Amino acid sequence: MKKIITGTLTLIVLGNIVSCKKEPNTQSSVSTDTLATVLPKDSIVTSKTDSVAAAMPSTTATVEIITKNEGKYPHDIKLFEDKNFAERVKKLVGKEYDEMFKSFNVEGPIVSDNGIYKLHGCKQHDCPGYATSIYYDAKNDNLNVSIDKNGKITDFAEKGKITVSEALKNK
Repeated sequence: MKKIITGTLTLIVLGNIVSCKKEPNTQSSVSTDTLATVLPKDSIVTSKTDSVAAAMPSTTATVEIITKNEGKYPHDIKLFEDKNFAERVKKLVGKEYDEMFKSFNVEGPIVSDNGIYKLHGCKQHDCPGYATSIYYDAKNDNLNVSIDKNGKITDFAEKGKITVSEALKNK
């Protein structure tokens, strides 16, 4: 009986050791002329362009969360919980983000016109007093935010102001 228990324990320990074996690292090594940047969770970026891309939120994800959800409400798709989208908006509006996020209660669905997408939200019980419009130009991967506080409009633009059609403004 002792041999069976010892053998079973040996197999369990051996199985745990084998299953915990790390996968071989398939990432290429860093060349001597490349600056390696250590990011959170010990990920290594091996080129200058990669480090810029790694530091910035994924634009592909931003495109997809907006363009693939046209007609849906931001709350239904948990838009502001999407890390890539939220990081870009935070970076764009800075200190205004918390108030904008808190006041994005009454919202309309995502709408578009000719590749430009619009999201609109405003403060509950004070909709004209605090309103936010977010525009996304999918062709140029450009995000704009317009915050209206009692008629005083503040515009934020990533890569320049997006030209918005009257049809889209009125949607």
